[in-house]
Amino acid sequence: MSDQKADSDTSKVDTEPKHPAPQPWTSNGQASPQSSPPVHDVRSNDVSALPCETAAPAPRQSGKPESAQPRPTRVLGVMAKVAMPGKVKTRLGSTIGFDQAACLHQRFLDQLFQEFRDWGERREWVASPVLAARKQQFAGSEHWAGSEPWTVVDQGDGDLGDRMNRWFASQSPREDFTSPTHAILIGADCPLLTTGDLNTVTEMLLSHDLVLGPADDGGYYLIAICLKPIARDSQQPATFRWDALWQGVRWSTATVFEETMRAAESMGLRVGTLPNRSDVDTFDDLTSLLHQIENLNDNTDVVPTRSRDSHRQLASDIRQILKLTVD
Repeated sequence: MSDQKADSDTSKVDTEPKHPAPQPWTSNGQASPQSSPPVHDVRSNDVSALPCETAAPAPRQSGKPESAQPRPTRVLGVMAKVAMPGKVKTRLGSTIGFDQAACLHQRFLDQLFQEFRDWGERREWVASPVLAARKQQFAGSEHWAGSEPWTVVDQGDGDLGDRMNRWFASQSPREDFTSPTHAILIGADCPLLTTGDLNTVTEMLLSHDLVLGPADDGGYYLIAICLKPIARDSQQPATFRWDALWQGVRWSTATVFEETMRAAESMGLRVGTLPNRSDVDTFDDLTSLLHQIENLNDNTDVVPTRSRDSHRQLASDIRQILKLTVD
């Protein structure tokens, strides 16, 4: 996940039709549990660091299996701005038009809201500006109709590291909790993420403290942390501070992932990494996304049928926004 980059793409589009201001899009797919894809190679750093564990166990109750462990609380955050022309995807907007770029940003958001509408115990749109996001929520879009609603929370001020640190701190389990929290934060630049991908992350967090999804541009599209509760008799501070993970990172550069990895190593964290993905920031990125969806034989990822159908609809909607002719 990297902060907004400079507008430098010079790709051209044959036609640049005018479109109205972006409106929420919806998907007709119904959410269902997804099977997890195979776990990819994981890079572990300091093997002496403790894996994600629960707090000191409570005294064993009669008849309760000793191996029983509290289930982690799964929390997902989508950190993204409200779709406003000229405020989102400006690099793409300089090529295809800012109205169209805002429409695509909204479509990507709706794709993720629909895909993850039933995943985990809590789901939050970490939005900016927050008042505009809440207004959109109250409009009653279909993607708010999951088994539990998405909650809109404010990103707050500061750079990307400040905003991420603030969100993860807000997810830290209270001292009276006995299970850890698996907190996952993504942006809106990788709309093909599935529930299976998040299930893989939660499995990795059982033996790692931090999971990163590196992006091809040098940032990362996903960051997940196992937030451990603090035992009542622990001498540790009530809140474990993750500030050092983001201190000194030069945001919006090609070294964001590397610098974050170095910070994690210095903290003694066990780190797992996901496969690389490409953010959709430029017209070339968008073309690659369409090719990935429309040429399934070239795509080696195992994608559940429901998600695959949803991805095909996404490609169709992108074509409609751009008014491009499918070859």
